[in-house]
Amino acid sequence: MTITAFPINASGGSPSYASQSFRQALAALLSPGSGGLQVQAGVRPGGGLTVSVAGSTITITAGAAVVQGGSSTTQGPYLFYSDASVTRTLTAANATNPRVDVVYARIRDTDSDASGARDGDVLYLAGTPAASPATPTPTDPSYIVLATINVPKSGAGSAAVSTATRAYTAAAGGVTVGSVAPGAPYTGQLWDSGDGLRRWTGTEWRYLKYDPAVSRQLLAPTSYPATATFTDFSAAQWPPLTFTVPPSGSAWISIGGAIQNQVTTTATVWVVWRASGGYTQAAVAANAIASAGGRIYATRRVLVTGLTPGVTVTLTPQWYVSSVGTVGGQTFTTDGQLSVEPVA
Repeated sequence: MTITAFPINASGGSPSYASQSFRQALAALLSPGSGGLQVQAGVRPGGGLTVSVAGSTITITAGAAVVQGGSSTTQGPYLFYSDASVTRTLTAANATNPRVDVVYARIRDTDSDASGARDGDVLYLAGTPAASPATPTPTDPSYIVLATINVPKSGAGSAAVSTATRAYTAAAGGVTVGSVAPGAPYTGQLWDSGDGLRRWTGTEWRYLKYDPAVSRQLLAPTSYPATATFTDFSAAQWPPLTFTVPPSGSAWISIGGAIQNQVTTTATVWVVWRASGGYTQAAVAANAIASAGGRIYATRRVLVTGLTPGVTVTLTPQWYVSSVGTVGGQTFTTDGQLSVEPVA
């Protein structure tokens, strides 16, 4: 075991510091990794080391990153930076099958990995063509993935860059960004996944909040044709509302407005929503506000559970009247609002 206080002026040659001492001290400033002096490796947030493909040329822009040293808990992290764009050549597409390639930043340090080299580089690794191609894994012990490139078979289109597996680093106590979650989160760590801010509870990532989505009625129908079914408002009157189901599989859905039907003492008027897409729901009393022989100003809010996380759902506002009087006087539906509040 070695405990180091860093930095302290040397006197008579002691203490002295090796490069590993600098790396180990740097670990105190970065979000932790899986143990020891490992850190949360990745690209610096905010841009840089961007990968693009044009024809057979792969371009990686200037930028900075943190690369964790191998799998050792004591090797510490390396700072990596490129001060200008570099290019690599895309391997030609296979005639029969697609493949997945990888662009990555690598560190070699022979004192730790016995590679015989001391350098950093940005490398390109072509995958193996297959009907369902796998992403290749670099053999270097110290690297971070910058992007993958999906290469279709010859004649089937252009190569496409994906950053779905690109990780970002963060300062100790800072917010991690990007689609890749921190691999070894600590309780209270924050992660902005792009669709909301999450906090690690010690057992799971929980969204802190969602912003509600709202669709407001723009125009009232100019007529209410006699019909025995619920009728969609046109998009010009009251636009549909589309949302993505959160990981909880639950959302509060509200509908409200000012509605009236006084043509008779029993005449009814309804405003309701229906759902389509990843969740289907017809117009029913639970989704509606209604009035009989009078006027109401109201909102109905219901909790919908058991939805499939990640699917897209469209809510379409509808109206129904049992009989029609003077439109805008005896019979009207105005000032409607439809909203969705995803449950964290």
